[in-house]
Amino acid sequence: MRYKILVVDNEAADLECTRLVLEDDPDFEVTGFLDVDRAINSIKEKPHQYSVVLLDYRMPKDGIQTAKEMLAINPYLVIALNSADDSREVLKKCMAIGVKDFIEKNQDEEAVRGIVRSLCQRWEETAELFNDNNDETENQKIIESIGIIGKSSAMVQVAQLVRRAAKTTCNIFISGESGTGKELIAKAIHQLSDRKNKPFVGINMNAIPEHLVESHLFGHKKGSFTGAISDSEGLIKSAHHGTLFLDEIGDLKPEIQVKLLRVLQERKLTPVGATRPIDVDIRIISATHVNLDKAITEGKFREDLYYRLHVMPIRIPALRERRADIGPLLTHFFKIYKAEQISILKKTVRCLESYSWKGNVRELQNEVERLVATGKTRILPEDLNSKIRSAANVEVDDTEVPTYQEFMKTQHEAELSYIQTLVRKGGTLREACRSSFYASPSTISTRIKILEKNLTNFELKKKVDGVNYEETIN
Repeated sequence: MRYKILVVDNEAADLECTRLVLEDDPDFEVTGFLDVDRAINSIKEKPHQYSVVLLDYRMPKDGIQTAKEMLAINPYLVIALNSADDSREVLKKCMAIGVKDFIEKNQDEEAVRGIVRSLCQRWEETAELFNDNNDETENQKIIESIGIIGKSSAMVQVAQLVRRAAKTTCNIFISGESGTGKELIAKAIHQLSDRKNKPFVGINMNAIPEHLVESHLFGHKKGSFTGAISDSEGLIKSAHHGTLFLDEIGDLKPEIQVKLLRVLQERKLTPVGATRPIDVDIRIISATHVNLDKAITEGKFREDLYYRLHVMPIRIPALRERRADIGPLLTHFFKIYKAEQISILKKTVRCLESYSWKGNVRELQNEVERLVATGKTRILPEDLNSKIRSAANVEVDDTEVPTYQEFMKTQHEAELSYIQTLVRKGGTLREACRSSFYASPSTISTRIKILEKNLTNFELKKKVDGVNYEETIN
């Protein structure tokens, strides 16, 4: 991840110097302004785009006042004032308004980078995942134009392929791991095509019992087999003039592959039990998570069918290959579950980005659903499931923290036991109090009075110093 740093200084030489120092760190992306108002407008346009702001203290417009204006726009901004003046009064003013640090000018370059890095880490600890409508990237606009969520360059390429595919009439082959959203891409192609007002029929081949695949796809005539109590047009015919999406096509049996090949070649199909073929006009989008090249080599998939389906291939990258999409997907899923009020820290998002996501987007959605079900309004790294925490090296302290009342009760009981023991051995209550946990001279008399109420053994109280008890506390 690259942290976005905003540097504001009305001295061009100082601004350039600071920029060059920071850009030596590959994790920093630096933006600089000589004009304060331009810097403030930049934050107004995109309130959450910067992690840290380095603001010159002495400018025509007072640095502290400028910091106030910036924090009013985005209270999560981490601001550090930059100046040669390090007086105590200036420091007090800075901290009072929420400025996080004060960097002396002409400081060692490595020290400056170190301070800025620590400020970025502080931002990580407090900043939440934001989804400003005015903070959409160009990538997001391209991807969302086809009806999917993301902002990664990998998905931009997918979006561009989808738009090109939608303008053609050829068959599309979508590959990708389970849970990557192959059906969403198929629907996007259909909606952007000339067939958008016609049926979109999607079917997962694994969801149909093996002995019913043929009749489900090609239809059947009444009485053609046991249980065929009426005619059925089949899924292929129901997609006439529209789009047929065949998911997990790699699992088709050889005999079904032959019949599907004939439909693609002749644009005709013959229902089970029928004697005459019927015309069909469909576009087929097929998908699978298996390696069809390997299946062809092993004789499990027909090569001629493969080339009929594989006219225009689109590969959907796994979620671990496009980690930049995790943030937008989180925001989208929180909206789906009507949980926009939940905030998730940036550092929690970093944990999610470090996970491998073998179940891809589907697994991420399941994790969001689980988090929403916990009822928490602020998601921390320790709230994630154990597999994700382990991948991100998040340590969870399960030690139960006592309440303040429980803590004080334990302290008082321990002190009372200690004093009773000393008094039994011949010491005075005053001496015992003086050497107890509360050794401040000004509080000894008060402590004795409090403890006197707790000492239930009257004989123990009488034994103090062998004289009148009242005299021992005066």
